[in-house]
Amino acid sequence: RISCAVLLSALERIGECPNDLYLVFTAQEEVGLRGARTAAWSIAPDYAVAVDVTDVDDTPGSERAGTARLGRGAAVKVMDSSVICHPAMVALLEDTAREGDIPVQRDILRDGGTDAGAIHQSRAGVYTGGISIPTRYVHTPLEVADLGDVEACAALVAAFAQAKLTC
Repeated sequence: RISCAVLLSALERIGECPNDLYLVFTAQEEVGLRGARTAAWSIAPDYAVAVDVTDVDDTPGSERAGTARLGRGAAVKVMDSSVICHPAMVALLEDTAREGDIPVQRDILRDGGTDAGAIHQSRAGVYTGGISIPTRYVHTPLEVADLGDVEACAALVAAFAQAKLTC
């Protein structure tokens, strides 16, 4: 649900948009990326960014599973078990964050995946990246996120949506 809040917050910030813009709220990510697969096929995007949570690497008492940490900004996806993001997309997201003075960190997750895994394989392929909200205790009733990270994710989504992109 925090990803939905990030998208809605980003939508409130977006004024004129030089691109066709679709914000998709998918279902069944955990059981086969089904919603993302059908949305990507239908929309046929040139670029896509999956917004999701990512497990943090600073949870007390846990094994190291990723690279993101609470309080360090939006996590730009480099890879997870479902996708290796296109290096141009990683660079574009990081450059957009730098230009907007938005705090970011890199997200490399050993376990788990995102909708990016289905999107990047759609049709002839899609330049796909990811913006993740660093979160402790993922998939439990007590998930914890830093509000500053949530703000950074919303700001980065909005800035990326307003960037002039060319294929």
